[in-house]
Amino acid sequence: MSVGTSRLAATLTDASPASLAGGVAALALLSLAAVTQPGLFVDNAIGGLVYGMQLVMVALGLALILGLMGVVNFAHGALFMLGAYFSYQVVGAWGLPFWVALVVVPLAVGVVGVVMEMTVLRPLYGQQPVIGLLATFGLTLMAEEATRSVWGAAPLSFSVPPALATSTDLGVTQVGTFRLFAVAVSALAVLAVYLLITRSEFGLTVRAGVQDGEMTEFLGANLPIRFTAMFFLGAAIAGLGGVLRGAEFGMGLSMAQQFVILAFVVVVVGGVGSLFGSVIAGVLIAEAQFLTPTVLSSLAMVTGVEAIAVPGVRGIVPYVVMIVVLLVRPRGLFGEEGFLE
Repeated sequence: MSVGTSRLAATLTDASPASLAGGVAALALLSLAAVTQPGLFVDNAIGGLVYGMQLVMVALGLALILGLMGVVNFAHGALFMLGAYFSYQVVGAWGLPFWVALVVVPLAVGVVGVVMEMTVLRPLYGQQPVIGLLATFGLTLMAEEATRSVWGAAPLSFSVPPALATSTDLGVTQVGTFRLFAVAVSALAVLAVYLLITRSEFGLTVRAGVQDGEMTEFLGANLPIRFTAMFFLGAAIAGLGGVLRGAEFGMGLSMAQQFVILAFVVVVVGGVGSLFGSVIAGVLIAEAQFLTPTVLSSLAMVTGVEAIAVPGVRGIVPYVVMIVVLLVRPRGLFGEEGFLE
């Protein structure tokens, strides 16, 4: 049994009767929406999956850096934003193929992350978390102003390759091919990172360094280089997420703070330090955001009570999910003592 499966089984085993009853009620409401509005349900379910995987890519890097360095990296959203703007520069301004941006931009954002780690964050290791939070918040503001001075404040966009600009027929609805492509790329990236952290010697030495740095270095591991490499990895993942997000919806200055706040919610819901929990929580929150309006409209349709379909409910769903999860499991869905699994 894998680590993730074991944690999922343990979480279900520990669930209270009230939690299980809530889960059954949620499944019943989802089934109602799927039956009454199948096309809208599938469309929103896929939209939630696309959004959820982008959210996971930001939250995963955030969880990695928080778990390894104990730094609350508020600037992680700025790295995500830079991924989107760098891809605009490569594709929209320089006219290079999108596939070049898909490879080069995450590497460039990773280098920016390394510079950030070596110059600003490394001296803050071991300090109070609020100091790191304030420093990275300052970095976010600097990145936003630098972006504004280079690319301006107006929203920007660029075209995706013609092969990805088509639609795919799923029977009950049409879905943009790029959305399916984004899900596949995100899933592969998340799986690669998860395997690197949990199954490789490199990941094992890093996790050992988090638990006992002195002993790990005594055994020959160069922890500063490994931690910097992990920061590069977390920044590159955020950059890749920015490329995919920018290609689908364009880019704007607000995306940095908008996504990093939701990423913090994902990390808290999944359990601080749990990479598996961040993945599950990211998809869960995004699906809840996209499917809740559909469920409420189906319920209003069946009962005839139009007031049930509350407009604008999508914006508060992540925070409602976080409150409910923390009331039931204060450490989050898969949180345990210590940072990394």
